[in-house]
Amino acid sequence: MQTPSLWQRLGGTGALEIVVDEFYRRVLADPLLAPFFEDTDMETLRAHQISFLSSALGGPEQYTGKDLRSAHEDLKLEAAHFVAVAGHLRRALEAVDVGVEEAADVMAIIAGLKGEIVRPKPRR
Repeated sequence: MQTPSLWQRLGGTGALEIVVDEFYRRVLADPLLAPFFEDTDMETLRAHQISFLSSALGGPEQYTGKDLRSAHEDLKLEAAHFVAVAGHLRRALEAVDVGVEEAADVMAIIAGLKGEIVRPKPRR
């Protein structure tokens, strides 16, 4: 018997849709992050996020959007932005009753993506 993927353990695409909706509700209410989304088509972004998470968590959907570095480079995100986003994701997972182990596994994957999202600090 094959071990279920994290995507399966979370409950599949339906569960990801709920998590993503809760996540963006929190992000858009955050004054630090909301300005990044002012001119964003949130339905398109939501679909990209669900696709990305499905792919990253072992689901059947293949993410076909931009790579993370390209998608975020013009935003000039700093570590504080990443920490805020990660915190909203963690709280969204908790709010929709994702299991502790599954939430920790999701957060470990997201933490590993920081270098692709946050611009490096200039060297002095």
